[in-house]
Amino acid sequence: MNIFDEIQQRLASKTRIRALFKDIHIEDVERIISRLQGILVEKRDAIAENVAKRQAKLDDINEVHRILAERGLSLVDLDPSEEKGVTAKKRRNIQRFTFQYTTNSGDTITWHGSTTGRLPKDFQTYLDLTGKKRLDCVIQKTAEAVAE
Repeated sequence: MNIFDEIQQRLASKTRIRALFKDIHIEDVERIISRLQGILVEKRDAIAENVAKRQAKLDDINEVHRILAERGLSLVDLDPSEEKGVTAKKRRNIQRFTFQYTTNSGDTITWHGSTTGRLPKDFQTYLDLTGKKRLDCVIQKTAEAVAE
């Protein structure tokens, strides 16, 4: 149990408070009470301030909605990307190639892919055995746009 839980448990009932402060002078109890009242006032002020800020924001939001309604606009009208109806996807150009390689059994295989990423197992074996690089096996180059 942390100290805050212990304090809260001890201050939860009048009997426990009485037992806790039985040997304390009345001036000390009054000083503690006045400090606690100060903390209570600070907490109430902070809560009131937060409520006022939240209400001011809601008032501003309602004012914006009212102005938009007066002018016949909606929030969708404020975002130009929404005007198209479809959000634009980021696209990048990846160079795609047609590779040709020979398997262990002697078959010639053509494979379509890029210069990055995983390779078919037979192609990787071919590159390891021959010491070639991927680009050495290119027979045709194409460009495609791929969505991210």
